[in-house]
Amino acid sequence: MSTDEKNMENLQNSGTSMEAARKLIEAVKQQFEEENAKILEYKKEMYRENDFKLSRFAFYDGPNYYLDRKAMVFNIFIAPIGDTVEFYKQKISEGIPAMAESKAEFMADLFAEALLHVMKMDIDLFINHYKILDDGDEYIIAMEYLDANVAKEAAYLVSDWFFAISKDDEDFDFGKEWAELQGVFDKSLFGGPTIYSLYEAGLKRDIPIMYLFEENQFQWGYGKKQLRGRSTTFHNDGIKDTELTTYKDMCGDFLDMCGFPTPKGFTVYSEEEAVAAAEEIGFPCVVKPVNGHKGEGVTTRIMSEQEVRLAFRRIIEIGENNDVAFQGTLVQTMVYGTDHRLLAVGGKFAAALQRVPAFIEGDGGHTIKELINMENSKLIRLDNARSPLCKINIDDDLIQYLSQQKKSLTTIPDQGEVITLRKVANISAGGVSYNVSEKIHPDNIKLVEDIASYLSVRNLGIDVLAENISKSWKEGNFGIIEINAGPGVFMHLAPAYGGSIDVPGMIIMSHFKDPRNARIPIIATNGVSKGIADHINYKVHELDPSNSFGYQTEEGVFFDGVFFHNNPDHTQNQKLILRKPQVGIAMFTETSDSIFDYGLLYRGADLVILDDPTAAEEYVLTDQLMDGAALIEVKENHIELIINNEVKESAQFANDEEKDNVIKNFIDLQIHDLMNKYGDVEKLHAY
Repeated sequence: MSTDEKNMENLQNSGTSMEAARKLIEAVKQQFEEENAKILEYKKEMYRENDFKLSRFAFYDGPNYYLDRKAMVFNIFIAPIGDTVEFYKQKISEGIPAMAESKAEFMADLFAEALLHVMKMDIDLFINHYKILDDGDEYIIAMEYLDANVAKEAAYLVSDWFFAISKDDEDFDFGKEWAELQGVFDKSLFGGPTIYSLYEAGLKRDIPIMYLFEENQFQWGYGKKQLRGRSTTFHNDGIKDTELTTYKDMCGDFLDMCGFPTPKGFTVYSEEEAVAAAEEIGFPCVVKPVNGHKGEGVTTRIMSEQEVRLAFRRIIEIGENNDVAFQGTLVQTMVYGTDHRLLAVGGKFAAALQRVPAFIEGDGGHTIKELINMENSKLIRLDNARSPLCKINIDDDLIQYLSQQKKSLTTIPDQGEVITLRKVANISAGGVSYNVSEKIHPDNIKLVEDIASYLSVRNLGIDVLAENISKSWKEGNFGIIEINAGPGVFMHLAPAYGGSIDVPGMIIMSHFKDPRNARIPIIATNGVSKGIADHINYKVHELDPSNSFGYQTEEGVFFDGVFFHNNPDHTQNQKLILRKPQVGIAMFTETSDSIFDYGLLYRGADLVILDDPTAAEEYVLTDQLMDGAALIEVKENHIELIINNEVKESAQFANDEEKDNVIKNFIDLQIHDLMNKYGDVEKLHAY
């Protein structure tokens, strides 16, 4: 074979090899693409199944690494593929119209905003803060909350909602789910309108608040500045005075002794005694339980012996149904006029509310029952933590009162005809409220304050019947029906008609006078030696021997240098200090572990001491610095005293003893101002 022929054969063989290589490359490429497609499809499926999935929930009672206040913290996975933020925003705004104004550019922000709206429960609860952080392929959302169970359910509701949108699931009923969650909130600790309004009053004034689970009450303020209570009954109310208000017969005797206008009455213990008392007083009369509340068992405008007997039996029945011991029945003369609630806070007149019994107005076409249902559907009668009025319940009392008017639930009232549904005007029974605080006569204001001056209770509700509250009680047609030491106050904040009176704010400020008075000096540290703790204790008592220093170290809780207890729960140890009414200055030790596991129970520090802190310790504790507060920071062999980001003092040290001495010297420079930062201890509990 010639050279040319060999070259041609080699070229042909080479071409065949190249073609084979090309085919092999194409085959490998195709296989690679198929594998990639499978991987991509697997990822898409994983994304679809895990989109908006929540995990790793944590709840903090105060500042933490994620948020500077009480927070619910959780992880959320959001798929990097799928519909746009605008698409979700359009869908979400159908359920929450306010979300149409969202400026969110990223899905995590849109999710957090939607959750914030849901947490507000459509009644503008005071929840306003959240933060979003990256965590690998997921996000961390930290959000302010009220009730942990409700907050977690809210997060899952929004997660399910977003997931349903991603799946084009038209069957998911967000409105129904949200309404059910609102019902759960209404039954929670914060669902009571008076409790919630007092809680919010503290938040809005930056007054520290914590819930004392073991005692089922709240605490506003720290240490010796504290105010503890639930609803409008507080720890510094007089026990015997509070008890007195629960006995209507003794209250009546007391009011009569003082010359205050109150109807004549007798306390009786049998049906026959009730009849005899009514006959002596004369008809019409009123029969009510000695130990009743919220209008339960009260029967007014009684005109006959038979009605007296029925009223007495009803009181017995109500007591048996509620497992309440019978303590007597009060038979009183009938006082005519409109029902009013007059309120004293801290011994001073605060507000006046006129209350009229539940009523409906006829339209000539609907029955009374239908008109009640129409009235109950009004926004003003949502019957939740923020609605001004309660729903009108159809019960035996209502039906009986209609019967006395020769009407029934099937009666169709004429156009414009007003039908009164109950004898009593209590808001809890569907009554309607009008703020009349600006109309009350000065003599009636003095009457309120005169009564309050006899009772050591922070809040006193006085129920009166008056023909015209703008006329003096001395002119007649005015009678005090009862007094209450723990009155509901939300009705004054949100009456059905008339201006709002911030009674919850008045109550909180009647104790603190100024929000700063809720605080005591607080030292926060990531750890100090026993020598430094002992030195602070010595200096505190040198400046004020009557003061009490409560502090927490890794060994546990100490009061005035004496070990008290070491609870395994970090938060409980802090509560032991903040809850103690004698404590005038406190110190808390926070490490990275405690910060991530528990957070801080307190908020704000007046001196921070850091010794070679971790990033978490430095970030969280320096964030607690109050205005003008000092920071003592140790880094390697150098110590600085810093105020408002300006180094005031600095020093070097060679060993632990020198380090402690420098820290003590820096503390001595601050301790006097620290002790006097919030002024002398005032007689905050005086009325």
